[in-house]
Amino acid sequence: MPSALVRLPPTPFLVADAYAVGCTRDQLRHPALHAPVRGVRMAASSADDLEALCRAVALTFRDGDTFSHLTAAALLGLPLPAHHRPLERLHVSSRAGLRPREAALIVGHSGAIARHSFRQRQLPVTVPARTWLDLGSMTGTGTGAHLTVEDLVVLTDAVLGLRHPATTRLQLERALSWFVRGRGRQTLRTALAAARSFVDSPMETRVRLQLVASGFPCPVVGADLLAEDQWVARPDMCWPQARIAIEYDGAHHYSSQHQMRSDVARRENMERLGWRVIVLYSQDVLTAWEATCGRLITAFEDQGVDLRRLSDAPDTPVRARVVVARR
Repeated sequence: MPSALVRLPPTPFLVADAYAVGCTRDQLRHPALHAPVRGVRMAASSADDLEALCRAVALTFRDGDTFSHLTAAALLGLPLPAHHRPLERLHVSSRAGLRPREAALIVGHSGAIARHSFRQRQLPVTVPARTWLDLGSMTGTGTGAHLTVEDLVVLTDAVLGLRHPATTRLQLERALSWFVRGRGRQTLRTALAAARSFVDSPMETRVRLQLVASGFPCPVVGADLLAEDQWVARPDMCWPQARIAIEYDGAHHYSSQHQMRSDVARRENMERLGWRVIVLYSQDVLTAWEATCGRLITAFEDQGVDLRRLSDAPDTPVRARVVVARR
């Protein structure tokens, strides 16, 4: 940042405040500064940081403005589709009576409600349940559609997995009950019915959805397996009646040799208890799904279980516990 501006804060600031301390128009046009919206400057080096960008834009907020939709989802740490670029446009909702925000960087919305907003790292953000409702309006094929139904299920799983602030299925159901005329209501219902708690990653959600679409019963998600009162494992998904578990290993799963040895030992313990562990990698899901289904069908046959006799596992507010007896 230019030496003439060193007395200005390193955080985003209003142009009016800079003028008040003696800065000139030319100084505020220095390439070390970036103007995200009219009347605001921030360090150009921080322009590709979503939180810093939001802090800059928030300096212009009126009472009742809040980050919403895809921007709120990103600030909450929810998994967005790879094609979404959160820095290109920021979604801002304004309360009734205020004109929606208009700017090159901002997508303005109306209908913000004070009780549907909270402070996330000191930024006004819609609460998870309201964010979820707003995301439902962005599905479909019309103008403003950015999400598929599968994307919305991934996001719903993630919302159910939030700890701060925690969000339950009951809260989402209640939110839907007063979301009478909102766009995407039926899609939200569909996504909530398909969603499950205790999911660790977006890819695990997509694996589960592909399993169900391929005719497999919905597995139990994130259950703790216990044998003789001792914890054995927590597979990503499982069918307890068949003693079959699925573990999805992403490219970055093994952060250390210790982690790898721990996972191998855990799987060996499950196999000693008569369980079949199917380990899936990205290619098994994305490019070799037919072969993956064949592996699973063989596993059910080897375990002597008729797939047709199994029903979908429901979602539960408490993590499932499966007591495993030795065969």
